[in-house]
Amino acid sequence: AFLAYLLIIDFSVYVFHRLQHRFDWWWALHAVHHSQREMTLWTDDRNHILDGLLLALWEALVALAIGVPGELFFGVVLLMRGVESLSHANVRFGFGWLGDRLLVSPRYHRIHHGIGVGHEGAARGCNFATLFPVWDMLFGTAHFERAFPPTGIRDQLEGRDYGQGFWSQQWLALRRMTGGAA
Repeated sequence: AFLAYLLIIDFSVYVFHRLQHRFDWWWALHAVHHSQREMTLWTDDRNHILDGLLLALWEALVALAIGVPGELFFGVVLLMRGVESLSHANVRFGFGWLGDRLLVSPRYHRIHHGIGVGHEGAARGCNFATLFPVWDMLFGTAHFERAFPPTGIRDQLEGRDYGQGFWSQQWLALRRMTGGAA
């Protein structure tokens, strides 16, 4: 049952993540996460408050809809957050050809954060999966390049400010979301 819940919630988070990149207003919030220029174990926790609340609500509603018991939901969230933190580490390793297709590795996820790769193009990015790259493979968003691209957002290279410090990042994201000049 735990694996079934894990697969369903992971798929729902894949869909959620695709939506974060698809809608400009939502991308304005999610861009706080992508604007980090140096990946760390803590990059997964650098988010806009509203974006984080939406994700928590999404996960909880999916879990309630499929009947996940509380103790199993805790385990699902704990496992997902652990893998997410590792996948954001600033390290140059993956899990090998097969392993990177079974579980999101730091190399696989770095491509998602790569300037010019991870949030551009027709799908507005690639490698959206949290745990299982199978979702990216099924929906044509998997990118298995063995590169180590610089991270951030292209317009940062042109001087766009995403804020220095927590409150500045929160405020500028709200301004971008509502069409402000930030």
